[in-house]
Amino acid sequence: HARAVHRPLSPAMRLPLFLALAATLVLPSCFQLALSGNVGYAQLGVSGDVGYVSGTGSTAIRQDVESAFGLGAKQGVPYGRVALDTGVQVLSVSAFTFSESGRGNLQADFGDIVSLPGGVPVQTSLDLTNIKAAYALQISLGPVAISPGIAADYFDLDLQVRDTIGIATEDVQLNGPLPLAFVRGEVDLGVVSAIAEVGYMEAKIDQVSGSLLDVEAMLQYHPTPLLSVFAGYRGLNLQLDGQIDGDTIDADLTISGFILGGGV
Repeated sequence: HARAVHRPLSPAMRLPLFLALAATLVLPSCFQLALSGNVGYAQLGVSGDVGYVSGTGSTAIRQDVESAFGLGAKQGVPYGRVALDTGVQVLSVSAFTFSESGRGNLQADFGDIVSLPGGVPVQTSLDLTNIKAAYALQISLGPVAISPGIAADYFDLDLQVRDTIGIATEDVQLNGPLPLAFVRGEVDLGVVSAIAEVGYMEAKIDQVSGSLLDVEAMLQYHPTPLLSVFAGYRGLNLQLDGQIDGDTIDADLTISGFILGGGV
């Protein structure tokens, strides 16, 4: 049999991004707007452990995503980023998509897939879309700028696990925005510039505890005033532990890798 489990993120964790957008309506008119955009290629891979069981009477045993689910190989995926800099306030949005499939061998129960001696061979697919939107206030110190603010990571994650003999399928979905405390650091030396962003959230809602760490960094070279090339890093670490909708989950997942591309 097959069972789809939809996990919308709690409304208490959702960030009213319209407040950040509304703030742009009161920007001082004396600042010159600077709009930039980057597109490129990301080489990302997933690592960590996932445990998930139906109901609350059993412990979710973490299983390695590589050996148990057959995931973990680096995947080439599209990456994009746009930013609007007013000189004081900075709005930015970055996004990527990620897909991977593989074959693994479960050594413990996963939802309604019951473990057997010697393990259960499974076919796994993981699909993820991530969009990060951030609003920050820039504090300039010569060529260096520090910008504290707020951000939200929107996740659309779908993990489907099917035993290869066709008895059971688990489809676990997570989607919705998560708010983050956020800080951006920038160094602009003209021909070369660098940006590093870190966002973090930790919360306990109802019967589940969770945390999210988001890291994005770019080193850019500007051969002309209008063109740039960049190399950098993109990483996300999501941890969940507790009960969601009557089921038990214990997960520590990281998606990370390098990014390359160009922009204007």
